[in-house]
Amino acid sequence: MNAFRPVPGGWECQMGTVERDLFLQAICEVRTLLDPPVLPFEITTMLGEGEEESPGGDVHLQNASLDRLLPPGAADQATAQTMRDLTDSQLRTQKAERLDRLYSLLSTQSGPVIVIENGQEWDWLSGTNDVRLAISGKLNLGDHDEAEQADSSEYPQVASKSRDEKFEEVLVSSFYEWLSGWQDSLLQAIDCWPRPS
Repeated sequence: MNAFRPVPGGWECQMGTVERDLFLQAICEVRTLLDPPVLPFEITTMLGEGEEESPGGDVHLQNASLDRLLPPGAADQATAQTMRDLTDSQLRTQKAERLDRLYSLLSTQSGPVIVIENGQEWDWLSGTNDVRLAISGKLNLGDHDEAEQADSSEYPQVASKSRDEKFEEVLVSSFYEWLSGWQDSLLQAIDCWPRPS
């Protein structure tokens, strides 16, 4: 992987076409994941087929990637739901808008070099981190490692993954490692850059 280096007005790094396309695709998928869920009663209301009050309940659909992007914030289920009610919409909007900016910044650049201008660092770093969080949820990274080891010994007959599933997991894991290194390179370049005293 090519490392970032300082240039006048920002930082630059080489990025291949494959990596760029995968990055753009990942941004789109995470952006879609952040769209507010449309529940059946909302669909009915939009179609004008009912005027009843929407039922209460958790509109946070179960998804490992979404749980990483919008963590519960409390171990207690009732407290976690209260916090979701207060923050979920705002967090979704902030993250979605940031990913929109990141997609625009990445897609408008052409050629083998990516340039991150001064003042854009936060969008790049935080947007990239959201993509990494979503991927880590898909890969179950860092979740219950000990429990997984115990499960694998206690339940040896769990269905093995298909060849395509294994290939997809390897591809996603490789992209996750590349993206992590890419983000770390940008962080190091920013940290090492001398600032006026």
